[in-house]
Amino acid sequence: MPATRTRPHPVAVGAVLLLVAMIAAALWNSDESGTGARNVGATASPATAPGPAPGPAPGAAPAPGATCAPTVTNPGGRNNYRPRAPLDVPLGRGLVITGVVRDTLCRPLPGVPVQVWLQTALGSERENRTTVFTGPDGRYRVHSDPAVAQFGEPNVHVAHDAEGPWRAVFQRHVLDAEDTLAVVDLVLVPTS
Repeated sequence: MPATRTRPHPVAVGAVLLLVAMIAAALWNSDESGTGARNVGATASPATAPGPAPGPAPGAAPAPGATCAPTVTNPGGRNNYRPRAPLDVPLGRGLVITGVVRDTLCRPLPGVPVQVWLQTALGSERENRTTVFTGPDGRYRVHSDPAVAQFGEPNVHVAHDAEGPWRAVFQRHVLDAEDTLAVVDLVLVPTS
């Protein structure tokens, strides 16, 4: 009868240690809020919102030769996306989601559809969505109930998803539960 082993096999110990090291390395190198996501929230009065957008101030002429880096879809930007969100539906009160939509020459883009969706205490990301159009200064604005965590931290999705002269782009960014303002600017690229 063979001797009974009372200690783990050395190969099993090595495999577990290697797995733990790989997980630790992945966590060490990962973004805290998901790849490409950043905290876009602030606690501010809607009357004082928002801060400056990249590029010239809305209504101001861009500097000659100025360019703005195009916004690219970040991982998670399409999560729970559904096309054709209802137009200009109020999503509640307590959080303002706003931003400026520009082209790569930093010019504000009026009349561009922007879809916003987020999880709130009253609705999931799949139902809590709206599409609004940018104003003459390229700015959009959506009023919503505060965002709540869904699988981690509160987040907001902002997208330009309509067919037309501009390529679609999808963004997912995080905010804190107490934030009253989220600023997500978009720089769009022509489809051709």
